[in-house]
Amino acid sequence: MTATKPELGEPRWHADPQGGPGLRWWDGTQWTSAVMGPAELGPPVQQPLAAGTVVYTVPLWVIVFLPLLSTVGILLIPAGSLASVFDAQASGQMQAFDPSTMLRNLLSFLIYGTTITLAYADRRTLLAAGYARPFHWAWAFLSTGVYVVGRSIIVQRRIGRGLTPIWVWVGVSMLGVVASVGPVIEALTAIWGLMTGA
Repeated sequence: MTATKPELGEPRWHADPQGGPGLRWWDGTQWTSAVMGPAELGPPVQQPLAAGTVVYTVPLWVIVFLPLLSTVGILLIPAGSLASVFDAQASGQMQAFDPSTMLRNLLSFLIYGTTITLAYADRRTLLAAGYARPFHWAWAFLSTGVYVVGRSIIVQRRIGRGLTPIWVWVGVSMLGVVASVGPVIEALTAIWGLMTGA
């Protein structure tokens, strides 16, 4: 092979000096016949998916509706429990064990762990259905929303549909915000009463 030698002499892949579209291996002294084509250089190419390919999975829908458990937890916790913690700290007293706070924290931890586990199951289902590089389940460590939005956008790009979980998740989240307004106002009112002595 008569082609120019690269300035760097160590063995590695270089642009093909013969003008090919891929890379050619330089062994440190000469060009070899080993080439890597463009298809091998880029990310995996998504093969066309059949019209009936799964878009929505059971794990995904459970992830979307899990925030409803948090909403139920907020509604079941007495509004005065936050105020009693604040009052005990202000007076320097030791706070007694509060089972409702412990239950709320345990529920949050279980929802978080379940979301991550279900995101893993959802990704495996998409891989088995033929999706090339679906959204990675580890994004669920950041939040439910990050996984639902990212996963839905990637699926929509691959098959042309699949954004419904985003809108359902937004609705479920807004329901949680609206449901928590009352308990938060009650707790803040109780704290304000403790601060002002009213």
